[in-house]
Amino acid sequence: MTIAWRDAMNTGDPTIDSDHRHLVDLINAFEAAITGPHVDHKRIARVLLGLVEYTGEHFKREEDIQLAVRYPYYDSHRRSHRDVLKKLSLIVGDYTKTPDGPVRDRMVRDLAGFLKEWLVDHIIQSDLRMKPYIQKMQHDKVDAEKRRREALATSERLAAEKLAAEKLAATKV
Repeated sequence: MTIAWRDAMNTGDPTIDSDHRHLVDLINAFEAAITGPHVDHKRIARVLLGLVEYTGEHFKREEDIQLAVRYPYYDSHRRSHRDVLKKLSLIVGDYTKTPDGPVRDRMVRDLAGFLKEWLVDHIIQSDLRMKPYIQKMQHDKVDAEKRRREALATSERLAAEKLAAEKLAATKV
C-alpha cells in the first residue's frame, strides 16, 4: 500500500517538506516495483540507489536546518540519521549479493515494510519535533524584517525633518 502525503506531515520548512515528499515518492516507486506477480529487480536497484543517495543529501540539508534553528535534539537526530544510512547501505549490499529468487523477493518485500515504517516514523516521531523551532525561526525572521523596515522609515523621516529644519533655518538667515 502506498504512502499518501498529508499536510499533517509538514514541518513548516519548504526544503524539508519537499525532501520528505520526494522520499515518499521514492518509497512508493519501490512499492510499485514489488507489486504484482513479478518483482522488477532492475527498477528496485535503481530506486534503492536513488533512495540511498537522496536520503544522504536530505539528511545533510535537514541537519543544516536543525543547526540554523538551534534544534536541541540535533546530536541524537544526527546519530539516528547515521544509523539509518548504515542500515540502508547494508541492505543494498545484501540485496546486490543475493541471487534472483524467492529469498531476494522476500528481502525486498521486507525492505518495503521497513522503508515505510522508517519514513512515517521518522517524519512523525522525529522531524515534526522540529516544527516549533522552525516556526520560531520563521517568526523571528518576519519580526526582524518588520523592525528593519520600521527603522528605515524612522531614519528616512528623521532625515526629512532635519533637511526641512535646515532649509527653514537657511531662510531665516
